[in-house]
Amino acid sequence: MKKTMKVLIGCIVAAAFFLGFRQGNFSSLTAVLESRLSRWVTIGDEAYTIPVYNGDYRLIFDENFDESPLDSAIWNDQYLASWTPDMEAARAVYEVADGNLNLIINEETQPWNPEFDGTVRTSSVMTGNRTGLHEFKAGLEVRNDIEPFMGFISQYGVFEIRAKMMNSLGNMCAWWFVGIQDTPEQDVEVDVFENALNFGNVVTASLYAHRDPAAREQHFVHDVGDTDLSADFHIYTFEWTPEGFVFYFDDEEIGTFQAEVVYPMISILSAYEGRENWWVGPFDPTAPYPKVFQIDYMKVWKKVPEDFEQVDKLKIVSQDEAAFTMDAGQYAIEHGQLVGSPSYVTLRYNDGTDTQQWVKWQELTPAILSKLDKPGSFELEGEIIGLPEAIVGNRKATIKIVVTQNE
Repeated sequence: MKKTMKVLIGCIVAAAFFLGFRQGNFSSLTAVLESRLSRWVTIGDEAYTIPVYNGDYRLIFDENFDESPLDSAIWNDQYLASWTPDMEAARAVYEVADGNLNLIINEETQPWNPEFDGTVRTSSVMTGNRTGLHEFKAGLEVRNDIEPFMGFISQYGVFEIRAKMMNSLGNMCAWWFVGIQDTPEQDVEVDVFENALNFGNVVTASLYAHRDPAAREQHFVHDVGDTDLSADFHIYTFEWTPEGFVFYFDDEEIGTFQAEVVYPMISILSAYEGRENWWVGPFDPTAPYPKVFQIDYMKVWKKVPEDFEQVDKLKIVSQDEAAFTMDAGQYAIEHGQLVGSPSYVTLRYNDGTDTQQWVKWQELTPAILSKLDKPGSFELEGEIIGLPEAIVGNRKATIKIVVTQNE
């Protein structure tokens, strides 16, 4: 949802034809939609979208990698930058060409964090970043204070990419998710795949609980037989529900994880290389450079609830109020926001679907700060990030702050 578009009548008719054509059951979670994401429409004083459906699912995110550079409102290209002593070493080398995102490892690519990750090189892009995101090893120290950024977050849905792997020993391609970490407990990691030639013709998936007390570590390995994951593009899909995750490879179900993850996550696409003593296995120094992980697209759908119907015009109809409870006087502020408070709001639409949108809460003035020192409750407003102004209009996010007696 990157741009506000004023669509001509002809485009509306074409979109309506496409919608009618796509009303069959969602028999294939990996069906490729040829249309761009739902079109934002403004006619007179009325603003709405023409939604794109695939069976019972509505498309909410559609990145076809046809623009260079990547949209900075969606993507961050500095990998877990709060942990590295050299932020430039954490910056991805990539190109967008022929409709693909190419994440590139060159011979001169430097280790992104020699102190804590050895010889590992990476080119990674992320749909969110913040200080302390993904504390991947004990003893880490924050080296850089990162301005919070959440370009695309989501809770639940069907997520899919079409990708081609690298084919050299000591390299790995990964598509993975981590919690947004408004609190330390929102820390689960879901690896949709970590694919390396060292592992053979397999898709490996993992879930790591980290600091999330409601999750447990899980893994599976799926053998793809004679398929060469680096020779052709293949489709990787997972459906995230309140009960857990179901994974697909080229439209075949390959594994499940049971997990109740109750907060949004960000997405990370990563190309890696470990030249010495890396857990993936031996490195081949004779393999030619550049080494490239190619991604054709990334799409996300939300399921239309059974008691709702698909609509021709999509509108925001309500939102969930965020809430934050704290003891009087016991708070911290980072980047102008209360540490531990929700950084997002859930918006609900007239077809029953929802999206999670990042929020910039209003300035914490001295008058507001004084309210944090005594029991009571009050509301703050915030700017909803990531949707066109024509759609959001005057709508504001709200958060209820409940201050309790410090005992």
